[in-house]
Amino acid sequence: MFDFANSSYTTIIVSFFFSNVFIQLIAAGPDADLWWGRATGLANLVVFLLSPLVGAIADESGRKKGFLFATYALCVGATAALWLVRPGEILPAIVLFVVSNIAFSFGENFAGAFLPEISTPANVGRVSGFGWGLGYLGGLLSLALVFPLVRGGITLDNYENLRLVWPVTAAFFLVAALPTFLILRERAPRRREPFGYYLRNGFGRLGQTVHAARTFRELVRFLAVFFVFSIGLTAIIAFFGVYAVTTLHFTPVEMVLLGALLQVPSALGAVTFGLLQDRLGARRTLQAALLLWIAVSATTALVDEKRTFWFVAMAAGLGIGSLQAASRALVGLFSPVDKSGEFFGLWGLAGKGAYALGPLLFGWISSASGSQRTAALVNGAFFVAGLLGMFLIDERRGREAAAAWNGRREASASP
Repeated sequence: MFDFANSSYTTIIVSFFFSNVFIQLIAAGPDADLWWGRATGLANLVVFLLSPLVGAIADESGRKKGFLFATYALCVGATAALWLVRPGEILPAIVLFVVSNIAFSFGENFAGAFLPEISTPANVGRVSGFGWGLGYLGGLLSLALVFPLVRGGITLDNYENLRLVWPVTAAFFLVAALPTFLILRERAPRRREPFGYYLRNGFGRLGQTVHAARTFRELVRFLAVFFVFSIGLTAIIAFFGVYAVTTLHFTPVEMVLLGALLQVPSALGAVTFGLLQDRLGARRTLQAALLLWIAVSATTALVDEKRTFWFVAMAAGLGIGSLQAASRALVGLFSPVDKSGEFFGLWGLAGKGAYALGPLLFGWISSASGSQRTAALVNGAFFVAGLLGMFLIDERRGREAAAAWNGRREASASP
């Protein structure tokens, strides 16, 4: 249900509408792509620096759910406050977007950190894929809610309606996430200590994780590969809607239809590849998704008509759902239960480090070359590197390392 709720933010704010409103109306000009790349890069740089520490503190205190609620509330508030931004007010827009995006990203990490608690190694792919697939249905519903407001176009004449899109998106996230906080139970024991204690022990746990890197060698390797292919993926997420409008001249109505169409293959990709992962293994599943993304990148750079782009978009939807769900599930497989917050913090570190670079590189290449097509083609190289890097991952050894750590923990806890 949290995946269902927070997809409204990625769909409306990041991928389709706020990104286009920012580039066309708020920061309109030759450097608009670069400003958007800077905004997304800054948000994810902060998450990149703080994710492992925040995750370690959440594990140490046994308060992952509390941290999840705090970041959810901050994201909802900052998203609603985008209503205050007017055309030309670049700095306020960036500040509110950065705050909301940081909170969203931390919340995504905390939600993912519950995966080892609510699944088993035999069904982790299904659980992760189902959650991610349900998320795309949330994106579809949020698009339906904002459609009456955006159908008038991304223009100054329609700006009063466009301003309402952000609080509507925030309200959807606010309400749809409530079942998570009413139903979800945290298994880890809760501790009540001064914040300084958690801060010291959070750093201590990070030190232990770094020291134990040899034990979790496959996780470290995968996070490095994940970082590489996520540079390409995050650039696509940040600029997909912008590319459709700027390069292929999609109208707002076509954008809503495109966004709605994307949710279906994205949901199918997340669920189907989740089932495949439990049967074929995570490495093969991720490699299949990366092959799909290589084809999408090349085709995107070459396509010059809307009709063909609809098919490219469907393939991209299938790829984005599968790649994200399978990556999250693999981290869950490689994570001992008592280190899930830390390791999903490291997952967030890799993902947000990539998000700090991907959109910035895409925006820079696009601005420097004057062509978003060139940026899309160059971006495909990160998926090629990720495909090759996955051959270095030994899934069996990664699972065994997590199981051995859990076994030692249970043995030490026995009387």
